[in-house]
Amino acid sequence: MSAGEKIALKDLCDSIRMDIVSRNFPPGMKLSEQILCSRWNVSRTPIREALRHLESEGFISSSKHKGFVVTSISMHDVEQIYTIMINLDSLAARLATPFIARDAGKLERLRVLCEEMQGLCGRKDIEGYMRKNLEFHSIIFRSSENGWIIKILENLHAHTNRFILKALYIPRRMDKSVQEHFEVLRCIEKGDERGVEKAIAVHFSRSLGDLKNEIELSASPRTKEMD
Repeated sequence: MSAGEKIALKDLCDSIRMDIVSRNFPPGMKLSEQILCSRWNVSRTPIREALRHLESEGFISSSKHKGFVVTSISMHDVEQIYTIMINLDSLAARLATPFIARDAGKLERLRVLCEEMQGLCGRKDIEGYMRKNLEFHSIIFRSSENGWIIKILENLHAHTNRFILKALYIPRRMDKSVQEHFEVLRCIEKGDERGVEKAIAVHFSRSLGDLKNEIELSASPRTKEMD
């Protein structure tokens, strides 16, 4: 960013959040206000506002002695997030189905995303798959036309970015995920609201189950943090 160019608070929050999600700012890292100010060429005031906002979202924590620190994601956190998503994403999908079923553009985009995810799965491009996966789910829940659901799920899906890569590295998880997305698409195409609600719930339940099994196998007895 050039000198004198200003950045909106939302864009600043998005940029810092992305650094956390991509692990440029890993769990436990102390965020220096001075370094952040220099990086985005802004004063301390917008940086502090952005950090406070991200703290309210759960991405960082603060204390008098340590300042702002990137939070960790524990298995307990993952289970709580998935519990909400299993219920709320499935509700959003049911509400969205009649709207998407009448929207040729959205239907076509979901078809393309499923095909792209299938190709990315074959190439084992996990990061590319993750981006398409998130777009797929975002199209669905944002089509629910329920502002409260959209707001909650936008925050939750932002947090899932912090552990979804680990889930996709689980053997055959990506292959199963592709088929689950195609099943969701088939239900939407048929206008089957209850079917898509069930398909979304099954998708997230299986993802959680596979992730829990992987963490239990790989975690030490003393910690199950998703670091």
